[in-house]
Amino acid sequence: MMKVITGVLIAVLSLFAAALLILHIKSRRPLRSAVINALCGILALAAVNLTCKFTGVRIPVNIYTFPGIAVFGIPACAALVIFKMFI
Repeated sequence: MMKVITGVLIAVLSLFAAALLILHIKSRRPLRSAVINALCGILALAAVNLTCKFTGVRIPVNIYTFPGIAVFGIPACAALVIFKMFI
């Protein structure tokens, strides 16, 4: 059962990554769009971690969370916050 969930999760994340790549390529400045998306995600991660004393939610910066947030931006940070709140 766990292998099925992992496979579905990988497939969904791959589709999201492909959609983001297409959106960045179709924009007039694809590199600028990708960098701004990554910076917004990293700043959102910093904001969550800076307010952890008030909210009680802290996202550890590791080999999985940082690249995920850098690629997927603010939606990835929001998803990690929601997962952290419920788990």
